[in-house]
Amino acid sequence: MAARNEAAISGPGHGRSRSNGSPPGATPEGRRRLWARLLSALTSVLMITTAAVWIGVESSKQPAVVGSDEVDVTPTALNPRDYPGARALLYGAPVPPRPAQPSAQAVVTDFPETSTDGFMSNFQDPTIRVGRYGDQRARRTVALAGGSHAEMWITALNILGKRHGFKVTTYLKMGCPLSTDPNPTVVGKPYPQCFDWNQRVWARIIRDKPDVVVTTTTRPRDNGAGDWTPPDYINVYDKFLRAGIQVVGLRDSPWPKYPDGRTLDTPVCLRNGGNAQSCGTPRARVLSPTDPAAPMAATRPRLHQIDLTRGICTPTFCPAIVGNIIVYKDWHHLSASYIRSLTDELGRRMGPALRWW
Repeated sequence: MAARNEAAISGPGHGRSRSNGSPPGATPEGRRRLWARLLSALTSVLMITTAAVWIGVESSKQPAVVGSDEVDVTPTALNPRDYPGARALLYGAPVPPRPAQPSAQAVVTDFPETSTDGFMSNFQDPTIRVGRYGDQRARRTVALAGGSHAEMWITALNILGKRHGFKVTTYLKMGCPLSTDPNPTVVGKPYPQCFDWNQRVWARIIRDKPDVVVTTTTRPRDNGAGDWTPPDYINVYDKFLRAGIQVVGLRDSPWPKYPDGRTLDTPVCLRNGGNAQSCGTPRARVLSPTDPAAPMAATRPRLHQIDLTRGICTPTFCPAIVGNIIVYKDWHHLSASYIRSLTDELGRRMGPALRWW
């Protein structure tokens, strides 16, 4: 700081001998210049000090970093005071009048990090693409594995990993949840590559030996209302448990539907003039009364089932916009912005379950 102040005072010609031999500032004009330079230096000090105080105050509002002090927690893209998102349902956060974000046009590109970083294998790609997120210096590892509905949660896990000191590895393939189903399908069509990928990915994860695997444990019923846990999913969880790897199971988010059962594309509905209600879905149409994976988890102490539906739906309805954030980026994936607003609740449930924080 002293060097910066000295530089601020020492302008062009300052300190040179004058023709009359008078010291700097001895003449009225010299005094005016000296005072101007001193005032400029003082202003710089005040601005720097004020900025430091502001940064300190703002930092104190952020969640404490439990992991490495050198790891930056991913900042939220939307101000939670104006855009509380799921916090409005979970904690009763006030919702000021603001336009919904991202816009109905922009939300379709509100992807999770793994999609934009190239760590999601597409339908034609048999490769196991391992992404690495969270705190890379941490000793604990969480593996996020499965299809695109598991992928959505990387946005929250990346933040939590940096905040609480664990790394995150990803094993993801489009339309391919973890399952032992020998004849998987996608949109009603055979998807044999998913079975092959699953066979290889279990072995890879077990060989990599993470502390925990996070994945989805439910899906919507193909015919009829509600969601369920296919038995072929449970077989995979048991493989990890037998290998000494804990499992955190996430109930899948509801898939919006029209009354006739057709899929409801939230951004399209909103662009066509709909709103949070008209583009939303009654909860009973898309979810069972209780989490269908809960009975399975109750018999497996090291499988920790988490249901975050309360942060997406009211007891009776699943709106298209919650806390000024558009919930879905397409017809069934949560937007990255909305997932970000669920981060604190996932951490509040996940930490005690694992006894990590």
